Amino acid sequence: AVVPLGIDTMDSCNPTRIARHGTLLCTGGELKIKQSRFLDDHGPIDPAVETISHSRAYLHHLFKQHEPLYMTLASQHNLIFMHKLLADMRQKILNDEL
Repeated sequence: AVVPLGIDTMDSCNPTRIARHGTLLCTGGELKIKQSRFLDDHGPIDPAVETISHSRAYLHHLFKQHEPLYMTLASQHNLIFMHKLLADMRQKILNDEL
């Protein structure tokens, strides 16, 4: 909402905080990995954005087992997602598309 106003750099702990609590950022919106529908979902976290190479089912398993590795992988996914999102927005600004 603020990118068209020229604000394209943000400093926030939100992507890692929500990751630790089971929310993954995706092109189609937030994905709540703790939901049981991801138990056998072996697809990528976000098919539209390449982030980490682990499936939704694997992250669901790690989250449910309280594995510390979950927090690292989920945070990494959200940070990569945000980096790519803002890089795309910066490019759109340079192309005068935003």
